[in-house]
Amino acid sequence: MYAPTTTLLRTFHDVLGARVPERTAVLAEQLNSPDPGSRLDAVRMSGELMRTWRGDHTRLLLLVADQLTTADQEVAIEAAAVLESCHPIAAPAREALAAHTGAQRAAHGPNVWAAPQALLRRSHQEAVRALARLGDARALPSLLAALDSDVDAWRAIQVAPYLPQAADELAPRLCDHLRRIDLSQQRTEMSANAILSALAALADPAAIAVVADTLGTATRLKQHQITRSALKALGAFGPAAAGVQDMIRPLTAATDAHVRPAAVAALWAVGGDLAEVMPLLLHLLDDPITFHISDAADLLGEIGPPAFTALPRLRTLLTHGYDWVRVHCAAALWEIGGEEEAPAVLDALLRAMAENPATANHVVTCLDRMGPLAAPALPLLREQLALPRRGGRFQSVDHDEELQRMSRALIARLDPPAPGRSALRTA
Repeated sequence: MYAPTTTLLRTFHDVLGARVPERTAVLAEQLNSPDPGSRLDAVRMSGELMRTWRGDHTRLLLLVADQLTTADQEVAIEAAAVLESCHPIAAPAREALAAHTGAQRAAHGPNVWAAPQALLRRSHQEAVRALARLGDARALPSLLAALDSDVDAWRAIQVAPYLPQAADELAPRLCDHLRRIDLSQQRTEMSANAILSALAALADPAAIAVVADTLGTATRLKQHQITRSALKALGAFGPAAAGVQDMIRPLTAATDAHVRPAAVAALWAVGGDLAEVMPLLLHLLDDPITFHISDAADLLGEIGPPAFTALPRLRTLLTHGYDWVRVHCAAALWEIGGEEEAPAVLDALLRAMAENPATANHVVTCLDRMGPLAAPALPLLREQLALPRRGGRFQSVDHDEELQRMSRALIARLDPPAPGRSALRTA
């Protein structure tokens, strides 16, 4: 469903570019159109605007949320989908989403998630997912219904990690789904990985046994991606999963490129034996595979000063040809060596961020930890905030919003406004 004016309006929006207030005004008119096709176009264009350009999108979010209750189900579905995709900034739509999903449950029963009418089912599911991504427990009844009925359960599994406060209800059901998966079938890999990822986020120790069983089966069947996901989940449980160290330990020598660093990380997380993991990490630092180096550097940074034997190698890696390796190693160097390493760390971070803006989230996270020693980064931080288009990793809403938040907070700490001086200078 499209309106006759679609092409013309898209061209107009392209011409307006970064002029967010003007584009919002145009979209507001489109969203008030009596024509469902025009409103559907406007909802889609609103999503594109909010995902691409920075700015205060509160008005647009509320206007899109108003479309949830429209009589046209296609428009309502698209509105909920846009709010889900923009969830890091969608808090203004929270009450509208909760009211909409609650009204649907009241009108169509507690199993509306699995309603036989395709459009109603999709409309409810999209709105519930958007609400769940906001961490709102009012999404929980429908997610539990999805997991219990196994109707489109995968859509509920994807958003379960956003409700850690409901881990006691979600984790047992997720474990149940995981037990029923036939890991010998290649097509089940995506489902198993999604469940393991959700269990890792919920971190309920009650899931350790089924995750350990999954690890054993996946290892035996050489399902490497599932093995990696199970290792990550066990690592998320920390010392509570210490009883599975004997399963993890052999995998630190696995031939699969993804399994080996995941096993080392899990072994440290559940066992915390520095003497055991340091040789493994130093070996990964010497690996030609770049993500092995980055993964090892991240874990060394987590260990901190006790990992001092890695300092010489990390210093050398600041000249590596791949910017992401330099960023991860610089962050580890700071966490282990502290102030003495600050000049080299700062130089590596600022060069990487200038050359590859996608590294900005990682860079700013490390700068934040460096505190006053990060002051030379102020010009680059201000330059980053002045950009109208979203930045950070993947230029996504979530990474960009986090980048803006951290950058503003860091600027405020490094250069607080003097009395009588406007704080707007740091915006």
